Amino acid sequence: MEKRYISWEEIHELSNKMADMIKQHCSNIDNVTLVAVARGGLVPAQIIAYKLGIRDVRVMKLASYFNVGERSQINDISTDRLFDGKDVYFIDDLADSGETVKYVRNKYPNSYLCTLLMKDCCMSYPDFCVEDGLDGKQWVVFPWD
Repeated sequence: MEKRYISWEEIHELSNKMADMIKQHCSNIDNVTLVAVARGGLVPAQIIAYKLGIRDVRVMKLASYFNVGERSQINDISTDRLFDGKDVYFIDDLADSGETVKYVRNKYPNSYLCTLLMKDCCMSYPDFCVEDGLDGKQWVVFPWD
């Protein structure tokens, strides 16, 4: 499988752009909760939180990949008790198949899902995405991988 490598610099640039999108969308940034979709959303959520001065950062732990290119059913292994609200933004690194988008949207319908990147094969679109149209046949390798 062909791979696309994402650098730390790209992560910072994409995360800062996502922070700007959230800031433009939300009328009161002081009421925002960020939820990092672990593990891919942990680093972007931290960068976004620091840029926007958001202290309410939570974690949702979802697992759907176990090896390169091997998907399984999404497993919610969260330990945090989350809530549904209009100022909740879920942060993830990549929208691939769209299964995570569907899962979050079904479980928290009034929240927003934000991804840095989205593949062209994604069937459910996030509310906010910095860069879309990535080749669905490529495996995206993040600096923390």
